[in-house]
Amino acid sequence: RTELLKEINLELPKHTFYVDNLFIYYPLPFVKTFYYINVNFYRYFIGRPDQSVAEKVIMKRIDQHIRVTEILIASHDINAFKKTRPMLYNFMLKFMQIMMTINSIYLIKLGGKENYARKRQLWEYFKEKAPQEYKYCKRNIQGLVSVNCRFVGWICKIIYTIARKIFKFN
Repeated sequence: RTELLKEINLELPKHTFYVDNLFIYYPLPFVKTFYYINVNFYRYFIGRPDQSVAEKVIMKRIDQHIRVTEILIASHDINAFKKTRPMLYNFMLKFMQIMMTINSIYLIKLGGKENYARKRQLWEYFKEKAPQEYKYCKRNIQGLVSVNCRFVGWICKIIYTIARKIFKFN
């Protein structure tokens, strides 16, 4: 509801793509009840090379994606929900894991020392701001993307390419 967004003073960064992630994630702890409806309210028609979710566009705008992820990381201490609202905790933890994986894989695909450094900085920020979530994400298979080794990066690119073909995303 719009009232809730006003109450929690949700402000989206200007001139930034990918803020729909903030719109989904940030208000969740303030929502008392919600219902999941298995209906597509909107869909991305993948195929236009200039759309924001196209792989090349995300990589071109990776700074904006990282910015949104850092805002998400700093927005809530989700461990406060671990015992009191476990479903919320699990959803938010998985959401963060997806965001970290997306940023990491695209930085790996971009390659070069500067992008590996950016990836390392993002994971260090995550560790500093959300140490328990960081540990969870590092322990899972997606944690491979956090490793700063070109060989592991090469393996991650292969896994990503295979997963992309199987699940047909982007």
